[in-house]
Amino acid sequence: MLKNFINRMKNLVEQNKDSKESVEKETISEIKDNKKNENINQIIEDNNLKEIHHNVDENKEVMHKNDNESINEELTEEDKKYIKEIKIKRGKSIKAIDVYTKEPQIFKTHKECSKKLKIPENYIQENLKYGYTDYLGEAIKYLSKELNIAYEDVNYLESSKAPSQILNSLNNKIFTTKISEDKRNEILGNEKIEPVKMHYTFECIDEEYDDYFKKYKSIIKRGGKKKVELVDKKGEVIEIFKSLDECATFLNKEKSEIVDMLKYKDTKIGRNQIRYSLRNI
Repeated sequence: MLKNFINRMKNLVEQNKDSKESVEKETISEIKDNKKNENINQIIEDNNLKEIHHNVDENKEVMHKNDNESINEELTEEDKKYIKEIKIKRGKSIKAIDVYTKEPQIFKTHKECSKKLKIPENYIQENLKYGYTDYLGEAIKYLSKELNIAYEDVNYLESSKAPSQILNSLNNKIFTTKISEDKRNEILGNEKIEPVKMHYTFECIDEEYDDYFKKYKSIIKRGGKKKVELVDKKGEVIEIFKSLDECATFLNKEKSEIVDMLKYKDTKIGRNQIRYSLRNI
């Protein structure tokens, strides 16, 4: 009888042990399954977030592209030419592209670009205005000086003639100007008479002026009286002038200076600034 009792107890212990192991296995399996599901859910969530961010970025690019297309659609060829000339003279943000590597670099100003790439600012302007990849300015200045010709050697880019036309004219004058043969040979033997080889092209960015032109296009393009406002740094109006003359008198400046300030969006007056007024005259 005692033996039977002991056997029953052994069986109960074995059953409890098996039951415990089964529960533990089920628990471990459930934990693994839960963890697996959590990982799967996390992956799905991460993928959804990536897709959302991707779609947002795509939408931003599309919106920016559409904005640019919208602006371009509103601009005439005359407008585009005018804006390009203004941007060149403003010398603001610009993209430089190496013609060999095609690598682009962005600079805040022409001056910064000139300094970092170790190239003349006039070369940047030549390329933007005429598309030259060689720099003609140094040859123009050298020949103007050596031939004693009062060319626009300092502001040759303001000439009605392209730099290539100016340089061709100066090269011809080497042989027609009354100078000694020694001087002529000295000039002809100097490497400065040749254009300087460069390897960059440039694109104006200056989105600030795009916004400015878009806002004040109707005023910029029309003649007649133009209202001007003097505003503080918060944009609050201090004074309203009925004309450019009135503004110039008040600020003790020449009218031409006020015209250029508004034309090139160089409008700071101390802590304040001037702007075209959109109010009816």
